[in-house]
Amino acid sequence: MVDFRKKLNKAEIEKKVNPIDIYKNLDRKSITGPLRPAQENILINWFEKFREKKDLIIKLHTGEGKTLIGLLILQSKLNSNNGPCLYICPNIYLVDQVCEEAKKFGIAYCTIGKENELPNEFLQGKKILITHAQKLFNGKSIFGIDNKFTSVGCIILDDSHACIDSIRSSFSITIRKDNNEELYNKFLNLFEEDLCEQGEGSYLDIKEESYDTMLPIPYWSWNEKKTSVLKLISLYREEKSVKFAWPLIKDSIENCQAFITGNKIEITPYFVPIRSFGTFNFASQRILMSATTQDDSFFIKGLNFNIESVKEPLMNTIQKWSGEKMILIPSIIDDLCDRTEIINCFAVERKTSFGIVSLVSSSNRTNLYKKLGSIVAVSKNIFDEITKLKSGNFGKTLVINNRYDGIDLPDESCRILIIDSMPFFDSLNDRYEEQCRPNSEVINKKLAQKIEQGLGRSVRGEKDYSAILIIGSDLVKFIKGVNTNKFFSPQTRKQIEIGLEIAEMAKDEQKENESPLKAIISLIKQCLSRDDGWKEYYSVEMDKIPNNNNNLNSQIYDVLLLEREAEESYISGDFEKAYSKMQRFIDSQIKNELEKGWYLQLLARYKYPISKIESNKIQKSAFKLNPQLLKPKDGISYQKINYINESRLRRTKNWLATFENYDELMININSILDNLSFGIDSEKFETALKDVGELLGFVSQRPDNLIRKGPDNLWCGVDNKYFMFECKSEVEENRNEITKHEAGQMNNHCAWFESEYGDSKVKRILIIPTKNLSYYADFTHEIEIMRRGKLKLLKDNIKSFIKELKQYNIKEISDIKMQELVNFHKLDISSLETLYTEPYYKKIK
Repeated sequence: MVDFRKKLNKAEIEKKVNPIDIYKNLDRKSITGPLRPAQENILINWFEKFREKKDLIIKLHTGEGKTLIGLLILQSKLNSNNGPCLYICPNIYLVDQVCEEAKKFGIAYCTIGKENELPNEFLQGKKILITHAQKLFNGKSIFGIDNKFTSVGCIILDDSHACIDSIRSSFSITIRKDNNEELYNKFLNLFEEDLCEQGEGSYLDIKEESYDTMLPIPYWSWNEKKTSVLKLISLYREEKSVKFAWPLIKDSIENCQAFITGNKIEITPYFVPIRSFGTFNFASQRILMSATTQDDSFFIKGLNFNIESVKEPLMNTIQKWSGEKMILIPSIIDDLCDRTEIINCFAVERKTSFGIVSLVSSSNRTNLYKKLGSIVAVSKNIFDEITKLKSGNFGKTLVINNRYDGIDLPDESCRILIIDSMPFFDSLNDRYEEQCRPNSEVINKKLAQKIEQGLGRSVRGEKDYSAILIIGSDLVKFIKGVNTNKFFSPQTRKQIEIGLEIAEMAKDEQKENESPLKAIISLIKQCLSRDDGWKEYYSVEMDKIPNNNNNLNSQIYDVLLLEREAEESYISGDFEKAYSKMQRFIDSQIKNELEKGWYLQLLARYKYPISKIESNKIQKSAFKLNPQLLKPKDGISYQKINYINESRLRRTKNWLATFENYDELMININSILDNLSFGIDSEKFETALKDVGELLGFVSQRPDNLIRKGPDNLWCGVDNKYFMFECKSEVEENRNEITKHEAGQMNNHCAWFESEYGDSKVKRILIIPTKNLSYYADFTHEIEIMRRGKLKLLKDNIKSFIKELKQYNIKEISDIKMQELVNFHKLDISSLETLYTEPYYKKIK
């Protein structure tokens, strides 16, 4: 063998460490070209300014070649003898894609084989190891946990926002009733009394397997019974649902919280102790790959990143935006173009040269698509269906349930994307937080992030394009709302702004008696046919995006850092320090009542190991401010409602006047009425019914929500006439009878009303899809039923009433005219008493 090094008078060939030089010397395939300007920009900046920083976030537009950037950075680290090096993908499916990229560019890599051992080439710092988050982040990780871990020089988390979910789930135990009914029932029995105290009706619903009804286990009950919890779980520690998280939380179970629904129990830490994964926590450099549309503040608390790394990411500042998205909100163009109308149009089978995909928020939202012939993907076949789509099978619309990341639908695989309704949190912990603090910056940022992840599925490169339809009144409200729109990235806000502008253009050009769908389809065709005017308009408008980073002004960084520091103090046993930090924070920064309640509950938990009596007092204060929180052990009394000496019409007009204009009113009404539907989770349904009561001029209350006793909703009107509601929105619509359990609940609530209100006049209404009462059940009071048809009639009449108001100035409309409209649309007291309910039918054996 010829030793060419002798000719060069070199014993060893010096390895290149500058990633630009590395790329020039790679044995790349001929299809690869030079580095793109954006890639060069990032790599030069990393090498010259950022390569020694422990924490770094690299933000890139979709299609800017982030995979190659990551691989070259890791190769530079290896060539500098700073290995081993790890490239982490959010899921197993993306590992193959990254491996193909590495192969294409001639970068040496290795993977974990069937023997599930770390390759020697990785450990020796010779090759980059490409794997997925679940391999590293689990309690039985082959990389080791706690102080027994594999050291690495550099680790890159690709699509790091998706990786955070994997990391959080690695610390969580989910006990599903259908997989381990014995363990589920033992847990339920252990905390039966505690759960009943938090909500007897909700507990009974959970016993009847209501999947959407959720109860948290109080932190004081969890603490008192932690030994029983440990004994119980340890018996099942080899079960698949337990064994991967058990090593991570078994010695700190008191720092966990638990939630229960009719089909599962979730146990998860209040704070993810990322230090358990030393490979990640102690890596010399930790690099997170993030999209430019994503908010990175959650890395502060979730991944223990410092604030500076979040405030000062490495990004290509030359390019403001990438790809083309025509965002359309059909209901803004015309009220008739609601969710149902759009699905009817786009969910049917058709011949097209491109794919149509709909991202829906829950399985309940897929029913209409199924009826129309769409393919509804489930977890088992989702990637097979996406592969078919990419190979040209475009005949049927593909529906994907509550999956907003880790899916690439470039070019023809998805030219029309539908985002259907607000995202739904899978984690019970997230659902609880959303329920307790719906207007918080933290929750709204999380929701905006999920929506932006969804918006990015169909535009995967600089030259890619797609028409994106936004449907579902709750999603439209969030995207258009002044208080929520601000949580999107500047790029997405501009795209929404363009969408609203072209909606106005479409309305102006719409001809009388012309189908509003025609205007929407026309706009989509302009996008897909590459209309020059549209392309130029989009480009000019997108170039107006301001250069400043809107996240820099956010106080959320400091809030998340304080939460992290307080939890770390609590976990380490310094309860006083955790308490004092949180107390100062509440006193100095929290003004909103719901938010203050949320943080007071944290404060009460910190106080519990110090003083149980003081903790209960704080919890009582928290609950009074925010009744969605844990009900304290004692000290909560019910405040009865009665009708203030004020006309119904005046209360209705005051409610309507809270909206700035008719469009804002209509968006909110659509959201309320959409939530007042069977199949919607109980919290949203009951909140909507409360809002309807206020709209109709009643004093409206949710006793079960306020004190965990009594009916779901209670309205009080003129002469202290009451309407009492028990809501069963989550039951199957094909249900054929009212069960003995449901009748018993209704009877209990009737008895509660009598004990609180005596012989006051009340109409008792059970909202449920059937009027048939089981042979084995009986009602103790006069009850009437509101089924789907009657509920729809009420909603239709409310909507038509609101539409009538478009021609009036709400603040100036006379009481006479208002009463006339109320009567005409059958919303007067007499109609409410007689028109929207019907008697039940007692089944005969």
